[in-house]
Amino acid sequence: MITMLQNFVVTKKERLDTLRETLPDIAKYFDIDFHVNYNSNVNFKEVHSLYKDNIDNLTFYNDLSDDWGKIVQSMISEIKTKYIFIMPEDYILHYDNKEYFNSLIEELDKYDCDHMIMHRIEYFKKYGTDKKYFHLYDEKDSLFLCNSDKYPTSCMSSVAIYKKDFLEEFLQHYNTQTKGTRFPLATPNCYEWFSFNRVSELARVGGVENRTFAVPKKSIVRHYEPNDIKERKV
Repeated sequence: MITMLQNFVVTKKERLDTLRETLPDIAKYFDIDFHVNYNSNVNFKEVHSLYKDNIDNLTFYNDLSDDWGKIVQSMISEIKTKYIFIMPEDYILHYDNKEYFNSLIEELDKYDCDHMIMHRIEYFKKYGTDKKYFHLYDEKDSLFLCNSDKYPTSCMSSVAIYKKDFLEEFLQHYNTQTKGTRFPLATPNCYEWFSFNRVSELARVGGVENRTFAVPKKSIVRHYEPNDIKERKV
């Protein structure tokens, strides 16, 4: 039903130590296939070993090209599940109830959703708990449904669950467009900035006028950067 996809680097000791701290719990909770690209030669052996030791169903790449979107597009060509969870390495569990996650995915599939943001649900923007958004939503048991033309997020998130078919269509479009220079192509920041304040417009890629998007009621994961050290300059 769903595959985890990650494309990242951890060249700094502090961030590698954080990955050592967080990956075991992530691996235990998400008992699904992982497709991981490590986008550097620095610490490659350490990261590869860490994932092999913790992930049972692992496909691991070392694509060193400097274009995040093209790497992800290449990776999803080998994924067979209906849904893909894109998550950076610097996230930890926020709510560890597996039954809730399973029900969330079941409803995502039941309502055939194309996209569901997975961060800022209960903090910062609070898309899943702030009642100012609720007039946009159709409430279900584990999530809120929302038409893509009313979706409250500012961009197509790089911390989100996508229907594979929609992600393929969107990346095909993204990877053939001229990008701004604010963020390097190698970062997910560039991917998100491309769609900034254009979610409604870009959701129509593929010829669908209005898609079904979703928002979880509870936050499964959250950003975790205890040393406040960035990996790439953005």
